Amino acid sequence: MVKVVFGMNSRLPKLYWVFFFITLGIPAYGQLEESIEADVMIEWSESRPLEWKDYTYRRIRLKGSMALTMVKHSVKGYMRNGLPEFEIKVLFRKPHSWTSDTTNLELLGHEQLHFDIAELYRRKIEQEIIKLQQKQEKNATVYKAEIKRILAEFNAYSRRYDRESNHGKHKSEQARWKQEVLNSLKGIQIN
Repeated sequence: MVKVVFGMNSRLPKLYWVFFFITLGIPAYGQLEESIEADVMIEWSESRPLEWKDYTYRRIRLKGSMALTMVKHSVKGYMRNGLPEFEIKVLFRKPHSWTSDTTNLELLGHEQLHFDIAELYRRKIEQEIIKLQQKQEKNATVYKAEIKRILAEFNAYSRRYDRESNHGKHKSEQARWKQEVLNSLKGIQIN
């Protein structure tokens, strides 16, 4: 299961501007922000998969293993040479992510794929921004609309993943989804 928070850091110099802000972020200022974020968030990286130690353990009285992965798409926008530019990150939110079973590696794989899906949609956002920049689009509302559209697609895709894989319990569907997401990530190499 994944819970998604979208947002942007609003504590930026005046050069930055905010398209939309829907976040439960922790207030942090100056140099403290980076160290606090490192303690509570993990930026998506191919070389740094999630581990159960990244999750809070919760005793659940229901049968079966459960987990919740909360991710945040962080989008910072600013103007450069008259065109909007963006920094987009996918962040795993440690304090809000939990598991009832720190030994179930299949469940961890399912949760990792939620994080990978978030990265896939980060790349789709970046790809769309590049297209708009190449068209010399200067209207910030056009960018905002595209970002919101892609994030809505992300939500629908994530729900479909949980439904079709039965939250990772349907092994063949889980394997199919993993291959589909990994192939899609390979197909969108921007950075």
